[in-house]
Amino acid sequence: MNYKREEIDLPNGKGEIIHFQMNEQNSLTGQNMRDLGEILKEIKADPKKRGVILGTENPKFFCNGLDAENLLSTPKDKLIDEVGGIVILFGELVKFDKPLITEVTGYAMGGGAVITVASDFKYMLDGKCRIGFTEVNVGLPLPASFIDRIKMCVEPRYWAEVCLEGTIYKAPEAKKIGLIDEIAQTPEEVRKLSLKKLESLAKVPSSAYRATKNTLNATLLQNLEQYKIDTTKSFKQPGVVDNLLEAMRALKEKRRPVFQ
Repeated sequence: MNYKREEIDLPNGKGEIIHFQMNEQNSLTGQNMRDLGEILKEIKADPKKRGVILGTENPKFFCNGLDAENLLSTPKDKLIDEVGGIVILFGELVKFDKPLITEVTGYAMGGGAVITVASDFKYMLDGKCRIGFTEVNVGLPLPASFIDRIKMCVEPRYWAEVCLEGTIYKAPEAKKIGLIDEIAQTPEEVRKLSLKKLESLAKVPSSAYRATKNTLNATLLQNLEQYKIDTTKSFKQPGVVDNLLEAMRALKEKRRPVFQ
């Protein structure tokens, strides 16, 4: 299974911890992104469920972005469905109007950073963990939906380095710029932060929380369809597919990519 679901008790109901266990690096494919989207829809529709924590028991990777092997084995005319899956998943995360908390206890590159920034509250383990929007470094234009969300939490003077350079941050740096809310020294302490926050949020009247969250995300929600159209157009720009595939081959072969 790509995800292990753990039900927990909360004030006024239940919650879930969704443990990522997709593969060795918790990397993303079109299918496992669709699977997560369906899980979120199910929990959103369940009146007994009050919120979700996204995490992993993998000691190194929270989510290491798009799966290189999967992309290299996908026909070129189907690549947009695989790559664009992260934009669709981002939409499902934003549409999830119950409390959503992410625990970054390993590397969160590309899609891992996207999942993190789409959450309401974001906690990170200090030490060897890293987070970054590395899309531009593998030849992918960063979708407008991700940029708009980044602008909601990251200090404006860091927008350029986050989006245009694909800078990779340690936990204290990520907290400094606003990408992460809090950091902790052990996975257990990260979990304590998550549970304390989720228990607190579960006491808030659900209807008020959901309506307010939807209002907070109103611009993103209104533009989801346009974001998908724009992403498809950007993916069709000359060189994007070839550069992406070169980056994936280089990653697999452990060498520097040679871009167009």
